[in-house]
Amino acid sequence: MKKIVRHTLSLVVCMTAVVLLSGCEKLTAPTIENTSVVEVTPGVINAKATMTSKEIDDYGLIYSSKNSSPTLNSKEGEVKGTLEGSDFAAEVTLKTNTTYYFVFYATNEVGTTYSTAYKITTSLYKPGQDDNPFPNL
Repeated sequence: MKKIVRHTLSLVVCMTAVVLLSGCEKLTAPTIENTSVVEVTPGVINAKATMTSKEIDDYGLIYSSKNSSPTLNSKEGEVKGTLEGSDFAAEVTLKTNTTYYFVFYATNEVGTTYSTAYKITTSLYKPGQDDNPFPNL
């Protein structure tokens, strides 16, 4: 009788473990897709990406005018932007007529994922007639 109870108890414990473990999803590193970095006016950059993961603890856009593959440790600047669902968006104003490298990043407890680097040279700002606050002088 003791053997039957012991085996039954072992079976219940094993089945409970299987049920509990089968319901767990394995956490994976974030993915970054559908990225775009576009200059909308001289020195103003709009950046968008899709960042997916069960949990994202930190995210943003990092940039550098010196390092062609910036990371969180070697960045010149960072923009947190907004993350709504999986849609990330950011805007950054930089010096005109300068080459910058941009990388999106997303972090969770598994690690940090970086996107492919973008290279953009901002336009040279040319003042126009409408920029003169004193046109009659």
